[in-house]
Amino acid sequence: MNMKGKKMIIGLILITVGIAIDQITKYLAFRYLDYGREYKCIPGLFRFELVKNPGAAWGILANQLWFFIVITIIALVFLGYLAKYFDIKENSLFSASYILITTGTLGNFIDRILYNGEVRDFITFDFMSFPSFNFADMALTVGVFFLAVDILFGQSGATWIKSG
Repeated sequence: MNMKGKKMIIGLILITVGIAIDQITKYLAFRYLDYGREYKCIPGLFRFELVKNPGAAWGILANQLWFFIVITIIALVFLGYLAKYFDIKENSLFSASYILITTGTLGNFIDRILYNGEVRDFITFDFMSFPSFNFADMALTVGVFFLAVDILFGQSGATWIKSG
């Protein structure tokens, strides 16, 4: 196996670990927490509260399962295309963003397929108006941030965009 293949295997392992963390934390929250009850972790900062979200952030596009399936499949095809630029050593910021975005996309897609189009959320900020979220949402958010930084300021100069 060549070096590129070994790096891709590392990426796939990290994506798998991220999805496992997402699904395990969702399972634990929905197994051990009660609906309608708030669990204040750090008062004034965040709490756990079970939410099943049939839409995107803030519930927008609620109950549009086929829309989310199509968008997710398009995103996964695009991520498959971008995999050719995955290189942890040479393009580390892009590769980190790739791992996080793929993890988040697949983590929430699994929920939509298994739970009637709903995504299981359980973390809520108390200090600002922000939708409840989960590990997959955090991975997506951080991944998109890393991708923006790579595009704007990355050492690679976002060569993956220029060479595409």
